[in-house]
Amino acid sequence: MRATKCQLKFKGDVENYLSKSHNNIELIADRLLTLFNVKTIMGQCHIRKREGVHPADILFLLIIIPLLKLKTVHSFCQYKIEDWAGCGKDTFYRFKCKAYPWRTFLSKIVIKYFYLTDKNKPLRGPQEPEERYFIFDDTGLPKRGNKIQNVSFFHDHTKGRSTLGFCVLNLGLLTDAGFCPLDFAYRFGQKRHPKSPAEIIGDKRSISGQRSHEAKHMKKTELALDMLGRAIKQGHKADYALFDSWFSSPIFISKIRALYNTHAICRIKINNTYYEYNGKKYNVSQLYRLVKPKLEKDAETGLNVGQIVVRLPESGDEVKIAFAKGYKEPETETDPTKGKKKEKESGWTPFLSTDTTLTASEIIKKYSKRWAIEVFHKETKQLLGLGKEQSTDFNAQVFSTTLSYLLYILLTFLKQREEAATIGPLFEKLCDQVASTTYSKRLWAFLKEFLKSVLSSILNTFDIDEDITPYYKIVTQELAANLFPHNRIKLSDN
Repeated sequence: MRATKCQLKFKGDVENYLSKSHNNIELIADRLLTLFNVKTIMGQCHIRKREGVHPADILFLLIIIPLLKLKTVHSFCQYKIEDWAGCGKDTFYRFKCKAYPWRTFLSKIVIKYFYLTDKNKPLRGPQEPEERYFIFDDTGLPKRGNKIQNVSFFHDHTKGRSTLGFCVLNLGLLTDAGFCPLDFAYRFGQKRHPKSPAEIIGDKRSISGQRSHEAKHMKKTELALDMLGRAIKQGHKADYALFDSWFSSPIFISKIRALYNTHAICRIKINNTYYEYNGKKYNVSQLYRLVKPKLEKDAETGLNVGQIVVRLPESGDEVKIAFAKGYKEPETETDPTKGKKKEKESGWTPFLSTDTTLTASEIIKKYSKRWAIEVFHKETKQLLGLGKEQSTDFNAQVFSTTLSYLLYILLTFLKQREEAATIGPLFEKLCDQVASTTYSKRLWAFLKEFLKSVLSSILNTFDIDEDITPYYKIVTQELAANLFPHNRIKLSDN
């Protein structure tokens, strides 16, 4: 059954402005959704409603909320904007909590993104970009409410302690156009809050149960391999897979190389994992002592580097380990050590590459590209509401993450058109322009109501029995021409 036609007033007002305003606003709210065929993709993913507001219109409003600098749907409705939208907050909540196939939806958006940026065409043709990188990393989404469905404790490495919330594993693809999120998966911890409700784990064969089932029963490395397999089946290719030391187990590295024929580059842990060199077993510290006398200053990185070719345990695959003295990763937080016990630095850092043709300097430079996903985490959290969902429903949490990644993709596309250096300044520019639009509309609505009241009072005072519509129309037209001469919004006369 088709959805009942329901005019979305707020969308119409915004579209009026978008069609005549600056190119960036026009792209983010109107052209982008049209270019990406969002409504068609939602239909293909069976994201439909039998009646009421169309899901694509609801999604449009939820995309606009961050641009209005409103944190929640409640804040959105509190400002009476639902009067323009033609629906109340319950419509938004029901939509967010519905178990729609958001993974399929996001994958189709990503394919469309690469097509629009002419980055998907090389994937299907004989010519490919020189380098592409799959990047894995996890991030924590702390939560204050212990009543949130399936919430648990996870180890927050930025704080160095256990935190209540969710752990989300992300897979992205770094190309010349920038970083693009491909897929994500939730991961539940073993420890739960004593006051939290019982876990609700669904059947992995159903849409509603898939996310919760994999979050409960699959390890991070299994989730990472699963996401990588889906990405490759969808046509995405990369020369290297980048990840930090948490995923650097020899088994995980061997599976990436064996299953997907993709080279792995990672930072490895300084532990008792033994590698074979010249027929003998050495751990990373022992290998460093062998290489240390041969360290040389690298002109490109400014680090003292060295390298050695060894074999992985169990698989016996040949890999190269590069050592860098004085290597430090940049920080995303203003004060990353606040509330965290400062770890003692070793002074040297080991990296591993399954591509043994690379030099130590090349391995380190390629690994540094992994930082793109850290920037992605920072921007989606600070600007796009990642982890800020307050609903207790787990499906709403999944949708909120999807929405943040969707908005990031749209902004990335817009950034390429605007040639902005980062998403942050572009986001602020969009917020200012949308806020200006909203203020003008609210001011005009107030003036019209005030004018009606004044005209009615005048006619009643002089006992004039006449329709005020002709007078009201003339005055509103004059006011609109004089008060908003440069405003590109079409101000309604009704």
